[in-house]
Amino acid sequence: MKITNIKTIGFRRFEEEFSTDLYDITSITGANTKGKTTLVYAIVWAFLGTNLTGDDKIWLGNRRTEDCYVEVKFIDNQGEEHLLIRYKNKYNNMKNYIMLDDKKVEQKDLKNFYYDNKLFLTIVSPNYFLGKDSADQKALLDKYLPQIDIKTVYEKLEDNEKKMLEGIPKNILDYIKELNSNKKLYDTNIKNLNGKIEYAENIASKELEKRWEFEKTEELSNAKNELLLLVEQLKDVNLDKMRKTVEDLDNQIIKLEREFEDVTLKMETGKKEYLSIKNQEIAHCPMCKQEIKDAAKLNTILKMKEELERLFAQKGAIENELSKLKPKLMTEKCKLLALDKKQDKNMNEKIAKVEEQIKGLEYEKAEIEKHNNYISVQENNIEGAKQDIKEFKAKIKEYEKLIDNVRETKKVANKLLINYIEAKMSFATKYLKNVKIKYDSVLKETGEIKEAFIITYNGSNLKEISQAESIATSIELRNMFNKISGANIPIFIDNNENCTDFDFIQDLTGTDTQILIAEARKGQKLTIKEGKLSEKTYEQAA
Repeated sequence: MKITNIKTIGFRRFEEEFSTDLYDITSITGANTKGKTTLVYAIVWAFLGTNLTGDDKIWLGNRRTEDCYVEVKFIDNQGEEHLLIRYKNKYNNMKNYIMLDDKKVEQKDLKNFYYDNKLFLTIVSPNYFLGKDSADQKALLDKYLPQIDIKTVYEKLEDNEKKMLEGIPKNILDYIKELNSNKKLYDTNIKNLNGKIEYAENIASKELEKRWEFEKTEELSNAKNELLLLVEQLKDVNLDKMRKTVEDLDNQIIKLEREFEDVTLKMETGKKEYLSIKNQEIAHCPMCKQEIKDAAKLNTILKMKEELERLFAQKGAIENELSKLKPKLMTEKCKLLALDKKQDKNMNEKIAKVEEQIKGLEYEKAEIEKHNNYISVQENNIEGAKQDIKEFKAKIKEYEKLIDNVRETKKVANKLLINYIEAKMSFATKYLKNVKIKYDSVLKETGEIKEAFIITYNGSNLKEISQAESIATSIELRNMFNKISGANIPIFIDNNENCTDFDFIQDLTGTDTQILIAEARKGQKLTIKEGKLSEKTYEQAA
């Protein structure tokens, strides 16, 4: 792409109409604030509708106007000439438009000229790419580097190295991440096992207390025999049996009294219903509530009478049974009271004393058994801990072998990754002179290769180089992107006055890339010229 002319109205510092031709190599000089950078802003805004950072929300029109107009004449990479116009109103977006060759178009219709926004900004704008973080830089470069079949790189490995990889990884970075994840898992497992070993060793090294012996077995046996003899002597005075008899009689009487009350209630209710049906000319069945008369009424009355007679007989039988049980209960209560008074008080005291002795001996025996059971459990725990320690150590050895295997496999995988990156970068490095790009770094502690994206200039980190070297780095990278993408977008070089020891025109000559070089000169008007052939001077207000 080559831009041949730019025309602006109300754009940034150019309030009035401004127009200039551009050349294969265009020299732009002038004092600060005279509008040198406005030219690159106009190019970017015409094609993308954004500023140099890619922001499409910022107003780039002159602060005294409400209309912003940029017109760009350019020749595309196929040699065809085009006229691109972009207009924007500060207050009314409905007035905005993009014109290409006298036809209204949308932003997407311009993409075939610049590929994508980030690539266009990277090549045109001096600071766009270097201002991005390494992840964004790497993503953009990966997008335009050609895809390499990893199989071609894999085939260059030794046979034993291929065997370690167990086939061609589909994605080498994912494969390395998986290896790292596996190693981390194995390390975690070893750490956990060492913790378990430490815990088990604490158990295994524990000193056991001695077992206790119960030495009062004979004393306990004698006490139990004595208790049996004392209880035998009280068999003829069995108060428990008599208490049970009194309790049974009492329960029978309570049950019969409840039955008596129930039968009495039924008789009273039945009698009322019987008289009600009998004395009424029109009666209703007490069950179904339907009207009954004549034979049905007579039949109902007879049945109710029979039921009343049955209940009366049942009530009499209950009364008769109660008249027998109540005197009997009184008799048994008297017997129980009499026997209770005759109970041998001394015998009970003896029994209580022997029972207390037995209780104390059995408690002592239980405590000894409890202690010995605890010792048995401890013995089992110690034996189990020793067995666990053996198993844990065996598992640690297995994980250590797996870790060693991962380390060796990672060496091969990193070698494959480096070779793969070098194969891809070979398409880009031929366009780089003093700039180097690395996709990896080596950890000093372990020697492990870690994924990274590092740009250096003559071996120095970008934070350590001068402004002139930073400009040179930017130009090399932008020229590289131009070539690997095939975009052939113009390159704008700013602050050329700070690069007296660099000849960027010579470096880029023969690259078929349009170059715009801006240089600040104190007190000078804005001057745009083609090399040393012709010169156009435009004076603009600061």
